Amino acid sequence: MVLESGVLLRANVPIGAVMLQWSLMFLLVAIVAAAFGFGGIAASASSIAQVLFVIFLVLFLVSIVMHVMRGRPPPI
Repeated sequence: MVLESGVLLRANVPIGAVMLQWSLMFLLVAIVAAAFGFGGIAASASSIAQVLFVIFLVLFLVSIVMHVMRGRPPPI
C-alpha cells in the first residue's frame, strides 16, 4: 500500500506497529547520543559538527549561487 506522501507500507502491518518501530528506533538513537554526550567524546563530536556545519553552509551557498546563475525558477 502506498500513501499519498509516497511512503510504502508493509502489507498486513497496522500503522500503529510501524509508528512503534520508529519510536523504538529513535529511542535507541537517543540512548547512543546520550552515551556519547555524557562521555569524553562530546568535545570531539562538537568540533566535528562545527566543521560539517561550515562545509554544508558553503555547499548550500554555492548551490544557491549556481541556481541563480542558471535563472530557472525553483521546483515546487
